[in-house]
Amino acid sequence: MSIGVAYVVGHLSQLSYNYSYGDATRELVDTAVHEIEDGNLDRVMNVLRRVKLDYRPTYQNRANYDEIVRDAVEQMKLEDPSSDEKWTPSPFGYDTWIGHWENDTGYWIVINDGFGGDPFDIRRSGDNVPSMNNVSISDDFRVMKFDESGHWHHELRLVNKYEAHHVWRHADTGKVWRSEPLHKLIRSTHDQRQFTLQTPAE
Repeated sequence: MSIGVAYVVGHLSQLSYNYSYGDATRELVDTAVHEIEDGNLDRVMNVLRRVKLDYRPTYQNRANYDEIVRDAVEQMKLEDPSSDEKWTPSPFGYDTWIGHWENDTGYWIVINDGFGGDPFDIRRSGDNVPSMNNVSISDDFRVMKFDESGHWHHELRLVNKYEAHHVWRHADTGKVWRSEPLHKLIRSTHDQRQFTLQTPAE
């Protein structure tokens, strides 16, 4: 009997969670669509970025989903958006940097998840190139800096999610040796490859 009661209580709790999630999500979507149609795209994007930062799913509870969504919906509806920096989060994040960056001549920098204390593992093109160290990143994820063997200092500054400006300096003098734009290479999707797939002639 106790097992049956526990099952019923658990099942009802799950239904309650499902209803709560569904209702909150519906309101979030409805409000976002309405505000975008009214021309408030920037406001909606800022709020959704904050929701993405704040929501951390967990199997143990609802991770304050209702409260996060309620605050987001209220912020979206404001005629005069809050000046609180909370509601103007950076469009960039840790994942923005991960990938293959290349200039127009084929020079490349590859940025992967880090290990051994550094937030990133960074490699560049060239022969016998050492790994980069002293990697740092700004609070808004816009600027990355790292050193190369104590001889070179690199700084990458994001223009957008797919473009960055790279400045390469002498570590001793601080003089710029190289300055160039880098572009993040994007892998084609399966659908894109399938669309252009050519059948070999027999």
